[in-house]
Amino acid sequence: MKLPCYLVRDLLPLYKDELCEPETAADLRAHLDSCPDCRALWEKMQTDAPLEREAVQAREREQADALRRVRKNQRKKRMLTVLASVAATLCAVTLGLGALYEYARTTYPDYGAEVIEEVRYEEQGIPGNSPFAGEGLYATLSAEASGALVSSKMVDTENSTAVVFTVSGTLWQQWLDTLGRNAETPANTRTAICTAGGYGQAEMESLCAAYYLPYHSFMSWFYQNNAPLPEDAILLWQRDAS
Repeated sequence: MKLPCYLVRDLLPLYKDELCEPETAADLRAHLDSCPDCRALWEKMQTDAPLEREAVQAREREQADALRRVRKNQRKKRMLTVLASVAATLCAVTLGLGALYEYARTTYPDYGAEVIEEVRYEEQGIPGNSPFAGEGLYATLSAEASGALVSSKMVDTENSTAVVFTVSGTLWQQWLDTLGRNAETPANTRTAICTAGGYGQAEMESLCAAYYLPYHSFMSWFYQNNAPLPEDAILLWQRDAS
């Protein structure tokens, strides 16, 4: 079938992409063999094809680069978001731990009298010249209060002298003692309540009794001038009258 030039020129793009029916393709080839104008157009289309492919490939590369940039920016944003979240979490944890440490460092829980296993007067006492050495009154503290300190104050009673003392330690110190405790840690601790090294020999000789107060009650009483023996003080030791 002989095809007119206008129809051939319309069909050439389909022929180029091999979309024509076999009969139509055969008619197009026959026409191109006999028509110089249509053959010149076909050859030009063949020459332009690589340029078109290059343009398509360039567009595809540009699109791929743009997509990579978008994905890179998204990854960067996600990473920055994660880092910001981690930084905020670390900041909150640091502030929380700081507040917890400050609370534990400045909080003095009250120990009950049960942490004092024994109160005993010792004529020899701990050797040395320190305020916590020499003849005097000593306490044996349970493991719960192994790291605690003893504070004391003398008070005059009707016929003699008594000592009021407390056991104190911060919540932080309690935690450290608990964490550091193991099978080799002593079950109890011996510590001085009042000694000749701190109060003098005369006070030790006139001492007749020892009373215990929890820390906060003791501190309230301690700073009172000429305060009498507290009514809620617990008697833990009394000198034998004999």
